[in-house]
Amino acid sequence: MRVAYTGFAFALALGVLAGCTQETLQIESVSNRIEHPLPAKMRDKLRKMNLAMSSPIMMRIFKEEEVLEIWKANASDRYQLVATYPICAWSGMLGPKKKEGDRQAPEGFYTINQHQMNPNSSYYLSFDIGYPNKYDRAYGRTGSNLMVHGACSSAGCYSMSDAAVLQIYAFAREAFRGGQKNFQVQAYPFRMTAENMAKHRSSEHYEFWKNIKTGYDYFEITHRPPEVDVCNKQYAFNQVGGACSNRTPPALASAYASYSKSYEMAFATASTKFGSDSWKDTPEFERKAAERLARRMGKQKKVPNDADYVLVDPNAKITPTSDTVTSYSAAYAKVEAIKNGTYRPVEYLSVAEVEARKKIEEEKRLEAEKLAKQLAKANIPVPETNPLKPAIATNDVKVVDQGEVDTKPFWHLWKRDEPAAQPAQAMATEGQPDTTEKKVPTAGTVGVETGKPETQTVTSAEPVRPVDQGKVDTKPFWKVW
Repeated sequence: MRVAYTGFAFALALGVLAGCTQETLQIESVSNRIEHPLPAKMRDKLRKMNLAMSSPIMMRIFKEEEVLEIWKANASDRYQLVATYPICAWSGMLGPKKKEGDRQAPEGFYTINQHQMNPNSSYYLSFDIGYPNKYDRAYGRTGSNLMVHGACSSAGCYSMSDAAVLQIYAFAREAFRGGQKNFQVQAYPFRMTAENMAKHRSSEHYEFWKNIKTGYDYFEITHRPPEVDVCNKQYAFNQVGGACSNRTPPALASAYASYSKSYEMAFATASTKFGSDSWKDTPEFERKAAERLARRMGKQKKVPNDADYVLVDPNAKITPTSDTVTSYSAAYAKVEAIKNGTYRPVEYLSVAEVEARKKIEEEKRLEAEKLAKQLAKANIPVPETNPLKPAIATNDVKVVDQGEVDTKPFWHLWKRDEPAAQPAQAMATEGQPDTTEKKVPTAGTVGVETGKPETQTVTSAEPVRPVDQGKVDTKPFWKVW
């Protein structure tokens, strides 16, 4: 899938996108992202919690804390927290989305059906959050294509890293295959504790937050997703006999009354800590600038992250990837790299694959150590060059080791060595003692510069018997002795 470079630049220039409709970055990843399994680490965790892979799920999103939670149902239909992922980016400010183009990420209760899952997303993997829901439509709110997706880039959506959305998608896939018709996503501005509510009580969205807090409280009490409906432009939860019946199951009403009593006491205490002007919503550009500065300074939020089972190939980290794009300039750099053909795709490896590679390397290392120990124990002598022999010996000079007797077979006793041709000067001085200097090779030595055996000068006083050129000097066989 190609990158829409023009649209991307235009979107960055205007800074107004209604939803996640613009493809910003091309993501290369695992060979089959749609069927990528949950890792062995997570499957083992689910087994220890007695949770089936195919059991129903629900999700909770918290803007201020920047986390997405995965909850799964046990055999008693009580949901347990199984995974938490950092939200890479969310746009806008705290508060609900109201109209197309406001760059706000939705807040409220949304239902995800199987047809809302998008395996062919331009943002790696995604699912449509279902905005606007019944509550949003009651207020005439507009907007489309609001998603939870990968690519770490948001314009009205909740954006995750590719590694995180890969696992989130797998959770949803397995739940649908297990028979779940749809799952619930609860999107909140923050964890709706007494302290947070007291801190934000002067916000224009406070009444809306009080309304969705009821659904938050019901889940905290029961660990079951609340039944959600709308009555008189308000969320209605767990109502028996219809949204406007105003009838809550007695057991739940009793538990909620007790829960609310404790909450009110905590809220009163927290209100003394925060004045009416103590809360200030931070604009998106200021918040993201502060986050980028914190990253450059090496500061990281202490957010649990169950996506660490996916590892990025270290050789691919030198090129910006979706997980490292933290600013518009970095995004531009990546797009330019793709255009110029210098972009290198990222390889995602499961923990099982990484462990298998480590095991192979460890086996090779142990085998090498074992062989080295066996050789040392056997004490096998290592061949070495004989220092008494020259390193280089010429073909025409026979070198005899010092102290070694050069013996010949007995049949060579009758074989004569042919004398070398004598120079003209030697023939001219027939009968005179030969006092010329001769150079003979010295055993065991080699010339430094030439690499040939060194010679030493020997003066011979023995007369030289001249031999006519072309004439063979022969003797009768009885004169050999």
